[in-house]
Amino acid sequence: MLTQRPVRAKAIIGSLAVAAGITYGLDGGGPGVQIARHVTSAVLQILAPLVAGLGCMAAARAYARGDRERTVWMTGAWATLAWAAGRAIFTGHQWIGGTALPFPSLADGFFVAFYVLLGAALWMEVRLVWPVVERPVRRNLAIYGALAWALALTMVLVSVARSQASVLEKALAAFYPAAAVLLVPAGLLPAAGFRGGTSAYPWLAVAMAAVCLTAASFGFTSLIQHGLNPAVQRADALWVAGFVFLAVGGFWQRAALEEA
Repeated sequence: MLTQRPVRAKAIIGSLAVAAGITYGLDGGGPGVQIARHVTSAVLQILAPLVAGLGCMAAARAYARGDRERTVWMTGAWATLAWAAGRAIFTGHQWIGGTALPFPSLADGFFVAFYVLLGAALWMEVRLVWPVVERPVRRNLAIYGALAWALALTMVLVSVARSQASVLEKALAAFYPAAAVLLVPAGLLPAAGFRGGTSAYPWLAVAMAAVCLTAASFGFTSLIQHGLNPAVQRADALWVAGFVFLAVGGFWQRAALEEA
């Protein structure tokens, strides 16, 4: 499904997935192997959102200027660039300073911007497809979203309340998963709106991206509770997976529109 451009997109996304599988799926090895895994993980954490941004921009360029769908995808692209900037700051401090970046830091400003921008993009899309989605589907997704958000917030608050972190640290640790949970139904609603058409699948990929980002955010909250560890964590694979799914959604949307 995915001419020459889709083939390149498949190659890029496939390379990211393979590199992530090797980096996060293998254990053991000497100091040299551990250093290589650490460097590869840091690079993947920057490359994955950049590739996701390319996917979102590819989808946006398939629409005419002024089209609201173009605005949706471009906002998503800006979101991924914000995350990549945050990761670059985090990695730069780690490599140059030799220690993990303090939490919170300037990087967190970009991470917060990512969730705000991606949430804004999905909110715009939800408003566009809301009238065409059946009322029971809208109701069920709204109920799911509210319950999932309440459960996530409760779990996070209970978790961070036990930590010795500052108020700001606890607020950010609660914000990340609580914001990510809301992105899941926001991604599923457009998929329901385009049900039966090829445009539904890209939005399912976006919803899967939200699921991965949510799980990764909970992992991050756990690290905040027990102390940040700069070593490679398998939970980092969830961040990469989230952006890979987002890239798939963007490139797939472009391909679907070109085939229509």
